[in-house]
Amino acid sequence: MTDEIITLADDSDLAHLIDLLDMLRGPDVAPFWGEGDHSIGEKFASRLRPILNGQGRGHDVDYLAVYVLKYLGKGNTHVPEEQITKWLRGVNGLPAAGHAWVEDATRTAWTLVARYSLPRWRGYRGAPGQDWLSPS
Repeated sequence: MTDEIITLADDSDLAHLIDLLDMLRGPDVAPFWGEGDHSIGEKFASRLRPILNGQGRGHDVDYLAVYVLKYLGKGNTHVPEEQITKWLRGVNGLPAAGHAWVEDATRTAWTLVARYSLPRWRGYRGAPGQDWLSPS
């Protein structure tokens, strides 16, 4: 994972994910994010602040994307799609908008996780795909 600073201008998928998150209510809306230092909103804020301040690194982007998958992504058990639909700005509870948001956020977050985590998840195995070239 890169230790270089990553800005929204550097990664259009990251910028898109931030735009999607901006469609939700801010971190002070406890009915959506929860309350206290262990709220989901605080988890997001801990990764969003460095990114938005131009000091984010690969691990911040990675954690942010994992948080989206875990807490807001398709099939999560923390914030259901109906809750996301209810709190989306400007869509007035339109179910299709909530569904589209979850699909888009999940796909975008997975793209970022694959970009920033995949090398670590693969471990050291030589060249990508090398296991498929070895005879069984």
